[in-house]
Amino acid sequence: MIFDLEKLGWDAGYQQQLEAMSNGDLIPARVMRENRGQYEVMTRSGAGRARLPGASLLDAGDSSEYPTVGDWLLLESAGGAYEYAIRRVLQRRSLFERQAVGDDSTSQLVASNFDSLFLVSGLDGDFNLARIQRYLSLAWNSGAQPVIVLNKSDLREGLEEVLGQVAEIAVDVPVHAISAHDRATLVCLDAYLGYGKTVALLGSSGVGKSSLVNALLGEQRLITQSNRADDSRGRHTTTWRELVLLDQGGVLVDLPGMRELQLTGEEGGIERAFADIEELAKGCRFRNCHHQGEPGCAVEQAVEEGVLSPARLAQYHKLKQERGQAARRSHERVRKANPKLQKHRAKKDFFKSVSIRNRKAAKARRQFGEDGF
Repeated sequence: MIFDLEKLGWDAGYQQQLEAMSNGDLIPARVMRENRGQYEVMTRSGAGRARLPGASLLDAGDSSEYPTVGDWLLLESAGGAYEYAIRRVLQRRSLFERQAVGDDSTSQLVASNFDSLFLVSGLDGDFNLARIQRYLSLAWNSGAQPVIVLNKSDLREGLEEVLGQVAEIAVDVPVHAISAHDRATLVCLDAYLGYGKTVALLGSSGVGKSSLVNALLGEQRLITQSNRADDSRGRHTTTWRELVLLDQGGVLVDLPGMRELQLTGEEGGIERAFADIEELAKGCRFRNCHHQGEPGCAVEQAVEEGVLSPARLAQYHKLKQERGQAARRSHERVRKANPKLQKHRAKKDFFKSVSIRNRKAAKARRQFGEDGF
């Protein structure tokens, strides 16, 4: 039996990478599940298990080059408990990562190579607009198309008002209200699913991601739990990351529920998530306006005129500050991990300081003569 890898998204682009890196001795596969460094993969021969041979053989400079769920790999037969050894990770088309839990200096890869990223939010008591804005900032950085999916629409009164609030912060991102328990409401999601397409589902615990996956599969494949009655917050159900194959082709990635998501210093996501503020900023008097009290600030003027919500601007500033902190942590991590880079920067700083002193001395000589008087 030969498995159809095209169902999982294998296409001409990946085939071209395969031909450039292999003489026919490497086997293409996709990571279906990762659990504590163990990789379950799918090849044309079917399911198998793969292991890392070591960073030197994989040509991985850091952990971001190691496989994650959704990656396309090139393998070779290994034997033993693991059938395959991983030799290459093919170039990723999209990637979702977050700050590692309990470590503010490293990021954790979550999933890759998905075409759409469903940002699932529950319309129950735990509904939070600020959280959706944060998810949008991260989603745009992933390289995939974000889609806001508002689950539990049957539990929400005044649905049209809520949809208007979400549309205001979503800008050009599609917004869909559904109920995982009503298959008729899921038709709006069909355009993102299908043969060869990959969709990742991201959201806090209890928003109904597992229920939505079960509804799209047409069976109770994943375990679900009810939310806490006192605050509608969810309990963690999915504790690992895996690809789930749909009957019609294509796959879903059900990601573990995440209560908090910290930015990891990427550029671009905040600007796209707050495209309305970025457009207003073009009218500011100063190009480097921070929108925090500078004269001629078009953004703050929009707030005064009621065009822009003060809460939205506050969230923009909060995420900008957080991204800056993350970027500094990232630079510091690279510096500490690379002694040669530390030495190079120290040398560069030394010559820079000497150059500054020489320029000041030359300026003094021109002003006051050789004697300095």
